[in-house]
Amino acid sequence: MIKKSLVTIMLLLVVILSLSESFDVKSSEQLDAAFKRSLVTFAVARGLNGLVSVVQGTEVSLTPAGVGVNFAVGEIVDPINDMVERFSWVMLMSSVSLGAQEVMLHLGKMPLFKAMFALCVLLFLFLYWQPRFRVGKWYDWSLKALLLLTVLRFSVPLLVMINTFVYEQVLAEKYQRSSEVVFETSEEMKGVIEEAKSDQQRTKEKASQAPWYTLDSLNINKQYEAYKERLEAMTDRFIDKFNTAMDSIISLITIFIVNSIVIPLIVLWLFVYGMGSIIRRDFQLQEPDQPF
Repeated sequence: MIKKSLVTIMLLLVVILSLSESFDVKSSEQLDAAFKRSLVTFAVARGLNGLVSVVQGTEVSLTPAGVGVNFAVGEIVDPINDMVERFSWVMLMSSVSLGAQEVMLHLGKMPLFKAMFALCVLLFLFLYWQPRFRVGKWYDWSLKALLLLTVLRFSVPLLVMINTFVYEQVLAEKYQRSSEVVFETSEEMKGVIEEAKSDQQRTKEKASQAPWYTLDSLNINKQYEAYKERLEAMTDRFIDKFNTAMDSIISLITIFIVNSIVIPLIVLWLFVYGMGSIIRRDFQLQEPDQPF
């Protein structure tokens, strides 16, 4: 009798927790904060990808008097482009994972689902307190349904709480520091690109405004070499600034892989394993005076 009373009280408390708005609001706030961090970082990653693409498309192109010379810098920044694309891919997967968690969380918050869960608890308790039903199929399936609905109702909020705890205790400081470095580096890289564009425009204007009698091959080569040297210097600055942020980018990749992929996969594995154990177990074979 004492065991039955304790089980009943525990299940009623679980129902109250399921119906609690504060429980859902807290989980939603934590998930929204994680989703916002992921989207902001994804936007920074896409911005870096765009900057690298601009640099890849930059070339020296001087064609006065029909004589042209060209120098492309795209191949120099190919390794950077590969790294940034991987960074963008990780952030996209992180955003998708958090988006899926948000959908599942909202499904669990639906009044219909909450009502189903409460009714399932009441049905189970009714059968639980009737010894003659303890050996029947109704008891077995009501218990399995109760356990399944409990997992569906609380697995995502539990995942959000675990993620939030890990982030706040271990990853928050590293995320803040790394994201600031990456954002500042992105702004500095934009400045380098704008400087390169302005230099390119000035060089073209200077070449187009020069008198025709100065447009000999020697002057073309001089302009070409001067601009090439400046562009190479700016490219080196661009690469140096990216290398400065490399550690921070790797840190962000690690943070979001752990928070949005590794931990959810572990919880998913536990969820699937638990589901399989629940479905395979035959609860009706237990003795009537046992709690389960």
